[in-house]
Amino acid sequence: MFNLMANCCIWLKRWREPARKVTLVMVGLDNAGKTATVRGIQGESPLDVAPTVGFSKVDLKQGKFEVTIFDLGGGKRIRGIWKNYYSESYGVVFVVDSSDVQRIQETRDTMAEVLQHPRIAGKPVLVLANKQDQDGALAEADIIETLSLEKLVNENKCLCQIEPCSAVLGYGKKVDKSIKIGLNWLLNNIAKDYVAISERVQKDTAEQKVQEEQDKKERAERVRRIREERDRQEREETEQEGMTLKEEELHEVNMLNPFQSIINIVNENEDRLNKEKAMQRQRENVELSRVQEHAVLQDEEDDEEEEDEESERQTPESTETGAVDQTKKKTRKLWLNRKHRVDPLKMEEAAHKSPTPPPLPVGWATPKVSRLPKLEPLGDTRHSDFLGKPLPNVAIRQRPNSDTHDVIS
Repeated sequence: MFNLMANCCIWLKRWREPARKVTLVMVGLDNAGKTATVRGIQGESPLDVAPTVGFSKVDLKQGKFEVTIFDLGGGKRIRGIWKNYYSESYGVVFVVDSSDVQRIQETRDTMAEVLQHPRIAGKPVLVLANKQDQDGALAEADIIETLSLEKLVNENKCLCQIEPCSAVLGYGKKVDKSIKIGLNWLLNNIAKDYVAISERVQKDTAEQKVQEEQDKKERAERVRRIREERDRQEREETEQEGMTLKEEELHEVNMLNPFQSIINIVNENEDRLNKEKAMQRQRENVELSRVQEHAVLQDEEDDEEEEDEESERQTPESTETGAVDQTKKKTRKLWLNRKHRVDPLKMEEAAHKSPTPPPLPVGWATPKVSRLPKLEPLGDTRHSDFLGKPLPNVAIRQRPNSDTHDVIS
């Protein structure tokens, strides 16, 4: 009777207790079956599962526990983010591919790295030897021996249990019993030391936040130093090239805007065309003035030549003076003037004759000029032979298709 009352009190105490929140991390190599195991526990089909990139978060309810499982990717490049979730975890689920014998050494090294981490050491660990349904899968004892599991657990003071299972055989209520047994064992061991583990989780989480803030500040300081160094180098380069930052700012201020309005562009084009036209007119005026000056000079020279000729004609005193004047005339340069015109030669002998018409074209319509052949006489025929003689009788020939066959003589 006393024992019955004690059990009832314990039951009522547990029933009144609020649900405990537990966070678990599920780790292991890629293609070990982590996501398939989580799906089977959640009640979804574990078949046709894609590889996890990064992580996935799953919320479950197991008895008095509200469980949050972080399914972390197992690729080599993703394993570096595992340590960011160790501080929040109450326990660890390590999934091993028992059929992949070639990677068993890699699995051992990864497990040793996880259990040796200061934020995991001392917490309960569940090892699921998955893919027992495949041929060549290692048994439980072989996995313990190959992974040196006892040594790792004793060195890091972790409670550990190994369960051989197969995640693809069922899901929901039909999930593999080994997975259920292992999960219940893990949650019960967490519940036994829940207060201590919760305090440790809170402490580790606070330390991680402080560490993250410090890392963030250090990263920002590094970025600031890198930028200052880069700016200093740019400043030195600009000073070496003879340009300072003030000149660059003034250049930027005075720099024309590349996006101008259409009206400004049209006005600039019109001004440029007007300037070109004015310059063209100026050049034409200069050329015209040069031509006029040349014509005036030519006229003056012609007048001087005429005056000289007249003076020579009026005062021919001696032959000597005449000879001298002729030599002067010969040595004087001849200047062509507009008045000097050359008339064409008049050919009196070339009489205007009417051009001969071209010959007619020879074609099919053009008659050929041919001479008729000479007629020859028909022999010796005399008119006397036909005079006074009767004409010969005309014989009517019988026609085969005529109506009458009579012969008229």
